[in-house]
Amino acid sequence: MGKVTDKDKGWRRLQELAKSLAADDVHVRVGVLDDGRAGSEDHGGITTGQLAVAMELGTATIPARSWVGLTFDRARTEVQADMRTLLGHIVDGKITVDKALNVLGAKYSAAVKNTVTQGEQIQPPNAPSTLARKQGKTHNNRDSKGRFKKGYGAALKYGVRTLIDTGRMVGAVTWATFGGGR
Repeated sequence: MGKVTDKDKGWRRLQELAKSLAADDVHVRVGVLDDGRAGSEDHGGITTGQLAVAMELGTATIPARSWVGLTFDRARTEVQADMRTLLGHIVDGKITVDKALNVLGAKYSAAVKNTVTQGEQIQPPNAPSTLARKQGKTHNNRDSKGRFKKGYGAALKYGVRTLIDTGRMVGAVTWATFGGGR
């Protein structure tokens, strides 16, 4: 009679990886992270992160204009496919968990920025008074030395966009990884 052998084709490694990922709460955050990074400075009493939340969820005087949620709603299937692909690479030992998280963070922080700066405008449109102020930034915008006046560069770079005034908020979109150091 023949001998039975048990060949582990990676199942144990996969089980160990799954336990480790769950225990370490491994994740990536994408958005405006108010954690002292560049771009989190004060804007008239609020931080860039607080401004981003106000734009995403709305306030008593500002309508909600979901830009982070909209990005991920549109990209949900792609995010899931990317995660499956990267998990396969992790299991095969081709990349580390940290590298996979950084790939996702870089890709989707760029996608969030593109939602604001390109394509269709985020709804609802700006109020007429806001629109007039923003349009004023595209004219008469250089000082006596030919440099852009403070706050005017974003209007010229992106045109008049619903969620762009100075460009600091969209410029502060980034990512951070947590617990993926293997």
